[in-house]
Amino acid sequence: MRISNVNEINVHSLAFSSHFLIGDSCFINARSKALAVKREFPRFYGKEGSFSEYPIFSMENPIPEVNENVRMCVKNVNPNIHVNRIKVKGISSSSILQVGSTNTIFAEAKIKHIRQLLGDAAPFVTKKRPEQDIDGKKE
Repeated sequence: MRISNVNEINVHSLAFSSHFLIGDSCFINARSKALAVKREFPRFYGKEGSFSEYPIFSMENPIPEVNENVRMCVKNVNPNIHVNRIKVKGISSSSILQVGSTNTIFAEAKIKHIRQLLGDAAPFVTKKRPEQDIDGKKE
């Protein structure tokens, strides 16, 4: 049995299938899917965007096959884990912060970024600034 001893941890943000663990674990499965739509003119139309519309979300991730024998001998003179201080701004999208050990981790984040630009069909009129030549003088 191992003991994880942490004096101080400050985590500002933990989101989207992320894990924060103190101690040992056997198996972690962290999976996150997101559609990130950035529009030049912000408007939400209701129920829009489906993961099934994008092939990236149905693709299987390749899992590497380990087919070599690994011999290992570990001798922990002091099996305790001591941490004084950890300060983290953010843990996101299937990330893991752990003080301890894990046998198996599956971490998957699939994010589809979409940019929707208006082009020439702007919904509002902007004033055009006067052009300046190389000397900085107005035309």
